[in-house]
Amino acid sequence: MKNFISEDDIERDVLSMLKTKEFGYDILKCPSSPDMKDNLNDGTGRQSKKDCVLPVVLLESLYRINPNIPKEIIDAEAKKLMQDFSDMNLVDVNYVLYKKLREHIKVPIRRNNRDDFDFIKLIDFEKPLNNTFTAVSQMWIQGRYNYRRPDVLIFVNGLPLVFIELKNSIVKIEEAYNKNLKSYIEDIPNLFAFNQICVLSNGLETRMGAFNATYEHFFEWLRENEDDKIDRKKIEREGISI
Repeated sequence: MKNFISEDDIERDVLSMLKTKEFGYDILKCPSSPDMKDNLNDGTGRQSKKDCVLPVVLLESLYRINPNIPKEIIDAEAKKLMQDFSDMNLVDVNYVLYKKLREHIKVPIRRNNRDDFDFIKLIDFEKPLNNTFTAVSQMWIQGRYNYRRPDVLIFVNGLPLVFIELKNSIVKIEEAYNKNLKSYIEDIPNLFAFNQICVLSNGLETRMGAFNATYEHFFEWLRENEDDKIDRKKIEREGISI
């Protein structure tokens, strides 16, 4: 095993894996230079660096998976999803949006000259391949006090559902929680409105949990064919825990 695994090593491996045919993610590497933090030409299609949703991907995805819903109704609901939730209670907002992810959004429509209703799906659970999966690295986000740049974000249909924080292999994984995740939540709370999973990794150890969970409730990532026993020696031989 190599003696040192850098954050760049892990990020590169994560993106390379997600790009393979098996996973089929779209990959977007944003310019990481501080000089680009105010530049909107980063490939995300956002109109403001405060935005945490990929607007073009969101609309294209919602149109595709909701072909029977008028586009103007989808546009109106998408605009609500792209609002800034920073000044709201984050836990409450996250639960409301989670319900919309799982149970869809009920909307009024006119059908056969009669008032009716239908549902806008944010995720097509019946046809997973009908969704758009995007991994974005180094995306600058303008927060309450300054700019932050998460290592990797996973978007489903343009919505940021997974946050990944990486550290090099000589840094304890708990530091990613105490020094990074907690400060991200404070600085850019809007990012976590839709968040479902936070992943912390130093290459040798990977933990996952909810954004508002204590560190004790971040559990080790179980690899394929593992149940409740972590093969630490195997991980050290192979040099990566994800």
